[in-house]
Amino acid sequence: MNFCNYKNKNYNKETKSYIVAFLLSLILTIIPFLSVKIHFFDIKINYFIIIFSALIQIIVHFLYFLHLPDSSNDYWNLMSLLFSLIIIFIIVFGSIWVMYNLNHHVVFS
Repeated sequence: MNFCNYKNKNYNKETKSYIVAFLLSLILTIIPFLSVKIHFFDIKINYFIIIFSALIQIIVHFLYFLHLPDSSNDYWNLMSLLFSLIIIFIIVFGSIWVMYNLNHHVVFS
C-alpha cells in the first residue's frame, strides 16, 4: 500500500512538471507572437523579445521535456548534445559564410 502511494506521488509530480512546462512553452510562444502582431514595441525590441523567448523556451524544453540534468549519470547525454550543437553551428554558419562569399565574388561576364 505504501509503495502505491509513493508511485502515485511520483506520477503526480511528473504530471505537474509536464503541465508547467506546457504552460511555459505556450506563454513563451504567445509573447513574441503578440509583440509582433500588435506592433507595441520598436522592431529592435521585438527582435530581442523573440530571441530571448526562444532561448528561454529552449532551456524549458531541455529541463522539463528532455530531463537533461536529472542526474550526474547524464554526462554523456550532455556531451552528445553539445557535440550536436557544435556540428549544427558549423553547418549553418559555414553554409551562410560560403553563400555570402559566393555572392560577393561572382564575376559577371
